Amino acid sequence: MTAPMDPYRWDLGLFHAIHAGAPPSHAMLAWARALADAPLVLTAGLLGVLILLPRLSMRTAACRAFAAAMLALAANGLIGLAWDRPRPFVAGVGQAWIAHAATGSFPSDHLSLQWTVAGMLLLEGRTRPWGAAIAVLGLPMAWARVYLGVHYPSDMVGALGMAALATVAGRGVLGRQRAGAPRSASAGDLTGPTLRT
Repeated sequence: MTAPMDPYRWDLGLFHAIHAGAPPSHAMLAWARALADAPLVLTAGLLGVLILLPRLSMRTAACRAFAAAMLALAANGLIGLAWDRPRPFVAGVGQAWIAHAATGSFPSDHLSLQWTVAGMLLLEGRTRPWGAAIAVLGLPMAWARVYLGVHYPSDMVGALGMAALATVAGRGVLGRQRAGAPRSASAGDLTGPTLRT
C-alpha cells in the first residue's frame, strides 16, 4: 500500500532549504534581521506620509490601504483562534535567530500587512508605483522570516492569499462607499435655478 502523502513535506523541505540551521555569521544575521522588519517599517512610514500630506492627492488611497490592512490583520487573528499552528522553533524543527513570541505562525502578519497595502495601492494609478515597490520589498522580508526560523514558507503563501482577499474586500467595501458618497455641487447647483427674464 502506498503511504499517504504528507501535506507538510514540501513545506518542511523548503523550510530547511532556506532556514539557517547552523549559527549564521554576524553580518548575515544582522542583514536577515533588518530584512525581517525594515520593509514593513518603510511601508508604514510611506502610508503615514501619504496620509499626512493630502496635497500629494494620494491620501484617500493610503487610508483605504490602511483600512484593508487592518481587515487582514483581524482575519489573521480569527485564523489563529481556529488553528494555532506552532512556529518552527516551537515545533522543534528550527532555531529562532530573532526574538519572537510563541504565537501561531499561519499566516504571517508581517506579509499580510505588506502585501495588502501593496495590493490596495496597485489599484490606483497614482499610487501604483508605490504599490509595486512595496510588493517587491515583501519578497526579501518573506525570505528573512523563514531564514530566521519564525515562519514556514506556507505561512507566506497564506499571507499572499490573505492579502488578495483583503484587497478584494477592501476594493468592494470601500469602493461602494466612494460610489455612495454625496456628489459635489456643480456650478449650476451653487447659483440656484436660473431666473427667467
